[in-house]
Amino acid sequence: MVKVTRRSRELDPLSGLINALEGQFLLHAGKTDEAITRLREALELDPGSRVAHLFAANAYIEKGLYAEGIHEAAKSRSLSPSNTQAIAVGGYAKARIGRKDQARDALEELLEISKERYVPPYSMAIMHMGLGQPEETLKALERAVNVGDPFLMFLKVDPRWKSLGHDPRFTLLLKRVNLGS
Repeated sequence: MVKVTRRSRELDPLSGLINALEGQFLLHAGKTDEAITRLREALELDPGSRVAHLFAANAYIEKGLYAEGIHEAAKSRSLSPSNTQAIAVGGYAKARIGRKDQARDALEELLEISKERYVPPYSMAIMHMGLGQPEETLKALERAVNVGDPFLMFLKVDPRWKSLGHDPRFTLLLKRVNLGS
């Protein structure tokens, strides 16, 4: 995917979305520094892109730059207040730096929203992972599989799930969505 998006960027270098997608794919390929560079370029091209801000939040968090990740998640949410993924990513980062009360507030907010409309189980899994709740994380990922959550396409490459890689239940989930060997 990185090659395809790189070629797309060559054809349309001023597309913020293409640059943002390439940044996300670089992150999933384990090239965090390159991802951050590409995402900064995407945000220069399109500072109002909620997608670029969200992808930048993911990259900063993976790099351990949690304050920047929290800022980018908040920016993404301000651009699209109904986007629950931004809430989850920001909450995940807060949990990772020990701001557990704020992270639990984010989880509670997602639970409240879910009473009114759909919240992707993948987002709930992100929150549980940040809070150090692997059992709840796996249950949320199981729900994601059961409902066909589209975010599952990132299950094998999302760095948040690295620590679950040894768990046979996670391996089974990968197989169920045709991402396991």
